[in-house]
Amino acid sequence: MKKIILFLFLVISTALFSQDGIKFGKQSFAKTLEQAKKENKLIFLDAFASWCGPCKLLDKNVFPKKEVGDYFNANFLNLHIDMEKGEGIEIAKKYSIYSYPTLLFINGDGKVVYKAAGYMSPQELISIAKEAVNPENTLENKIAKFEAGEKDPEFLMGLIKNTYATDFSLAQKVATRYFQTRTDATYSKEEAGMLLFFTKTIDDDLYKIFTAKKAELSTQIPESYLAEYDNQLKLNTVLQKSFDANTQSINEPIFLAEGTKIYGEKEAKQLLNKINMDLFFTQKKYDDYAKSALNYYQNPKDFATDELNNVAWNFYLYVTDKTLLTQVTQLCLEGFKKEENSQNTDTLANIYYKLGDNKNAKLWAKKSIEIAKAKGDEYASTEELLKKIN
Repeated sequence: MKKIILFLFLVISTALFSQDGIKFGKQSFAKTLEQAKKENKLIFLDAFASWCGPCKLLDKNVFPKKEVGDYFNANFLNLHIDMEKGEGIEIAKKYSIYSYPTLLFINGDGKVVYKAAGYMSPQELISIAKEAVNPENTLENKIAKFEAGEKDPEFLMGLIKNTYATDFSLAQKVATRYFQTRTDATYSKEEAGMLLFFTKTIDDDLYKIFTAKKAELSTQIPESYLAEYDNQLKLNTVLQKSFDANTQSINEPIFLAEGTKIYGEKEAKQLLNKINMDLFFTQKKYDDYAKSALNYYQNPKDFATDELNNVAWNFYLYVTDKTLLTQVTQLCLEGFKKEENSQNTDTLANIYYKLGDNKNAKLWAKKSIEIAKAKGDEYASTEELLKKIN
């Protein structure tokens, strides 16, 4: 009897303990919106994904806390929804939720009044919840305050964090004002990363700050990364001006005109070929891909052997035009002047086989096997090719 009583006590205790934290509702989002409007309450939505580590930590360490439960259960209708399942998929689209966890405070009209993201302590979660219920802290009021000219750095930083995942354009404007008010300040690592995150082209106002602060940024971020990022910004600028969203293609005259200003004519032409290569391959326009590749790799000695081999293998897999296939055999042969290995000789053998040139296919297949045996490489697939040729 004592064991039974003890067991019941443990069950009851566990049940009572489990109620200490946030009580998440089981009804649908739509029903919860109706209830929120009727009761004039905000919805607290924990937008999570099942694979998200910080989401699991919130579930384990924060949501079950009594002080968290006391505040949230008294002030909000709480929902805990996986954004990759069921109704969560549409909710994620509606509120542009791309990162997890995203914590939304939503009114009965379905408008987000406050937003936060990432893992936080129980005290931090309660703190943002208190901000959310303060009418002065609604997102609408904050945006109005920003548009009226507010320049307080702490306010601007808060608004950036509230909007970057749902309205990048607005967040970028806020970030621009934030950094313009802090041109003489020493940046934290968070600020350095934020400056890079919001600088997208060399035409952005933030690019001037990025350029002026490079020496300081290099104390937080490796110079090699900053140089690469600068190159990417320049490329983004050219692509933004030359990409035609309607045709999903590059306007080549515009690209070359804008690219020449930054890179010079020769490099701009090479860059155009490389971008077209990648674009055509993604669009499965393989003949156009092949033409751009042949232009891009017209001096094979300037490229690594493995890179040339990967491109040649794409020709074998996807290109059907025999003229283009014949041209890539010359590219392969030029590449062999740097290094001849079992992989690139096998690729050439396969291309010759596709062209119906069994003589050369056999020659290069045998050479590939010979090299593979000498170096201990695998050659079973090449042997299969040789059997087909014979």
